[in-house]
Amino acid sequence: MNKEVLIFTGSPREDSYGASLARAAARGVRLAGGRAEIINLAELKLNPCQACDRCRQRGPGQCIQEDDMIKLYPRLKAARAIILVHPVYWFNINAQTKIFLDRWYAFGGDDYATFKNKKIGLILTFADRDLASSGAINAIQAYKDMFNYLESELAGIVGASLQAKGQAKKEASHRRQAYELGRELAG
Repeated sequence: MNKEVLIFTGSPREDSYGASLARAAARGVRLAGGRAEIINLAELKLNPCQACDRCRQRGPGQCIQEDDMIKLYPRLKAARAIILVHPVYWFNINAQTKIFLDRWYAFGGDDYATFKNKKIGLILTFADRDLASSGAINAIQAYKDMFNYLESELAGIVGASLQAKGQAKKEASHRRQAYELGRELAG
């Protein structure tokens, strides 16, 4: 069985807080005997879905656009689990991650069987006191609706509130939670 966990980071900031939590999750995956790869969506050329429906004619994961998503389709299909890591922008999923998620539409030709029973974890970062005031709750609800439709399993959520750098106790707790999420998804 494939033990690869793909970790997608959506922050446009190279050394974001989410990137450090993604590294903690990857450590958890590896120490549990799995393989982890962190893929930074901001470094990829991903075009928005054009709603042309050619993927319905060509087959699952067969988008007509020739961008970096083409390489990700077979990897998404083969992965044991997925972790999505991104900041909450304007009370929801940020643009880099949303474009990536919209491109999952290309799997609809197989009735989204690619994602059926696939475990997906979330690590959301935000600069507010809690999930509600930051808007992370909106992103979480969008994911719950999406994963319900895809028949995927929401395997865990790390909500990482950090209003200022240097909050060491909070940072250690978030890293531990991310590590545990990675460990769980590898098993």
